[in-house]
Amino acid sequence: MKHQLAKSVALSLLSPVIVGSLLGVYYSVTLQGEFVSIFFSLLMTAISNAHIVGLTMAAFVVPGYLLMFKYSKVNYSGVLTLGLVGGAIFSFLLSASTGEIFLINSVMSAIAAGLFLFGLRKTSKS
Repeated sequence: MKHQLAKSVALSLLSPVIVGSLLGVYYSVTLQGEFVSIFFSLLMTAISNAHIVGLTMAAFVVPGYLLMFKYSKVNYSGVLTLGLVGGAIFSFLLSASTGEIFLINSVMSAIAAGLFLFGLRKTSKS
């Protein structure tokens, strides 16, 4: 069980890379700017906010999942909600209280919770 959790948490930390890459490609294409500089700027910004994802996983998602697992009531939407709420709380406290950074950090944490669940499901089947 601990090995599965560790792999799943490690997989969830890919969320900033995925979100940063998607935003970098989107803004590079829509702004018609220099692709490399815009892409890497947004990718590095997302990676620099990875602490929000880590704190959300440590304080909300993993404890919430373990509590649900203990009572045999694992609810995927509940775990995703924990990721979104945790991301919003930590983003508000540590990074940005409003604006697009707040929204992106919250969504990035929800995606991390989804990757966490995907990792658990993938390792339990193999």
